[in-house]
Amino acid sequence: MKLIRLLHLKGYHYVLKKVLFLQPLKIKTEKLQMFKKQFVCLLMLSLFMTVIPVFAQQPIKINDRKEKTIKQKEQKSGNRKFRKYKTKEAKYEAAKAYYNKGAYLTASQLLEEIYPLYISSPQGDSILFLFANSYYKNNDFLIAAYYFNDYLKKYPQSPRSEEAAFLRSKAYFLNSPNYNLDQTDSYLALSNLELFVNYYPQSQYINEVNNMMDSIRNKLAKKDFAIASMYYRTEKYKSAQVAFQNLLRDFPESPYVEQAMLLWIKNNYEYAMKSVETKKVERFQSVIDIKNKLHAKYPQSAFLPDADKLAADAEKRITKLLTGNK
Repeated sequence: MKLIRLLHLKGYHYVLKKVLFLQPLKIKTEKLQMFKKQFVCLLMLSLFMTVIPVFAQQPIKINDRKEKTIKQKEQKSGNRKFRKYKTKEAKYEAAKAYYNKGAYLTASQLLEEIYPLYISSPQGDSILFLFANSYYKNNDFLIAAYYFNDYLKKYPQSPRSEEAAFLRSKAYFLNSPNYNLDQTDSYLALSNLELFVNYYPQSQYINEVNNMMDSIRNKLAKKDFAIASMYYRTEKYKSAQVAFQNLLRDFPESPYVEQAMLLWIKNNYEYAMKSVETKKVERFQSVIDIKNKLHAKYPQSAFLPDADKLAADAEKRITKLLTGNK
């Protein structure tokens, strides 16, 4: 404690001088060695705590500087590239040339500079469409959908409005993720595709739109089937019941429905087996009911033998429960 108070009052340099040159500090001689050791440890710890955070921050600062330098170089490079185009007309012609060569990103960068200047002009329609399509061709589907939507708001009567609506819907479709990820974008794609069908029922794109809608629905059904199956495997029977029921209600024509019905039967059978006596009859009866639906919907199903076996056993158990036989 004396050492700490001394450090606070006199400072490190003063104490270091006194300790190293063995000048009197009003400390007993027999404690001098211990005092020196404590001081050195404290000094090293102080240096360590001061220096290490500084070094730890260096890579971040270096990386920040590198990123900033790269961005500045890219910006200067882009500015130098476009500096030769003195007018908006020259930039538009250059953008079309880049687009035709497949340099869609460069084309979009040029068009981004000029499309606001052409909104009220006769070329505004073509420039905004080309701008949106540049993003689409560059696989930036979400940005493309945004600008196609902007195009439809600004030019609803354009001869290209149908094509723009189709490409907007297709951009959302192509942005839809794998079934095992969040499906918010898939639902957005489906709603846009349905909107297109309502607006343009006789469109030349209608077959492709219907195929995309089927693809999205099957993806959503696959996700629902995976969730319901997971509930069944983990013996969350009540949740599985609801999930299988929702799957059949929302996607009745899905290729997963047939297998889902068999798993639903198995789920309800196991649920009934583990239920209290007062609930067993009702739950075994649900096994028979779903089996009958499977027969009606898929009379040639390969899953019928397994379904029939479980339903027959469920029927026997119902009889025993109702007659009081064990």
